[in-house]
Amino acid sequence: MKLALLLLPLLLLGEEPKKTSFAVLSGFTWSIGVTLPKEVQLLDDVTVDISGFMMREIPGSGPVNTFLLINDACGCNGTPKMNEIVFCALAEGVTMDVKPGIVHVIGKLFVGEQKEDGEVIALYSMDADSVQ
Repeated sequence: MKLALLLLPLLLLGEEPKKTSFAVLSGFTWSIGVTLPKEVQLLDDVTVDISGFMMREIPGSGPVNTFLLINDACGCNGTPKMNEIVFCALAEGVTMDVKPGIVHVIGKLFVGEQKEDGEVIALYSMDADSVQ
């Protein structure tokens, strides 16, 4: 319920999230420093609607404030490739249980190599407004 309220500002502004998919985000061979396809670059700083599987970023149980959204085509077996993962963060103070099966996430997507200590740790991150 709290997550649905977070979407209210978008609805009031008349902004429709842009539908995208892992077919777009992972439809290329990625390696460090590669130029991302134009269709992927155009999603940077855009509110999108994407589906995938929720996965804990940090092992444990109970509600989470951050999670990984992974490519539903990977079948949740093995380790997803860097371009098959969206690192999602809920609003400060908002938590939820990890949902089984495919979920739909709406939020602002950030595209590009994110580095920590010189290592690429993510290609995609999202400020998630809604998870259903």
